[in-house]
Amino acid sequence: MKALIVYAHPREVSFSKAVLDRTKSTLEKNGHQVEVRDLYKMNFNPILSRAETIHVEKGKFIRENSNYPTDVLKEQQLILESDLLIYIFPIWWNGMPAIMKGYVDRVFAHGFAYSFEDDEPKKRFNGKRALFFTPTGQPQNENSELTPIDQAIKLLTSEWMFQSNGVEVIDHVFYGRVPYLTEEELSVYLDDVESRMNQIN
Repeated sequence: MKALIVYAHPREVSFSKAVLDRTKSTLEKNGHQVEVRDLYKMNFNPILSRAETIHVEKGKFIRENSNYPTDVLKEQQLILESDLLIYIFPIWWNGMPAIMKGYVDRVFAHGFAYSFEDDEPKKRFNGKRALFFTPTGQPQNENSELTPIDQAIKLLTSEWMFQSNGVEVIDHVFYGRVPYLTEEELSVYLDDVESRMNQIN
């Protein structure tokens, strides 16, 4: 199986990085092929330019640039080649980091990840699965139910990104109170990451 991990955190030492490392190492240990796209290390351009945006002219959806930019094509090709799509990013100001949002804006473009005109995205995304890991400083409910903020974030990220193309979202996992926990407490989260990766086949 081929797994694509899209990761967004600027610091080399962070809990998000620990989640990335555990995710990658466990998948590779189990014989899966893993590609990591570290958006900060790549210096990925998150700005959706005018030429890339879609608009309506005479009832048709069009963009000034009829072809996707080279950097976007690269990311789209990696998605097409992958069976499992994993997204790891912290929550800042109740949303994903700007560089991850820009990745979604540009890579999940009309005609590729969704379409108002045909079912081509469903055909190209058929059979793919996705999983999200989201560290956050916010507390979580003790009964494992998502908080209202987490529910809103999930709706606007993992559910919204794939609702038009039929990708199976395995889960969107929130790890709460990260800045306030001990290393021992954080290790429980990392063991959970490993357990979830061991269930992937």
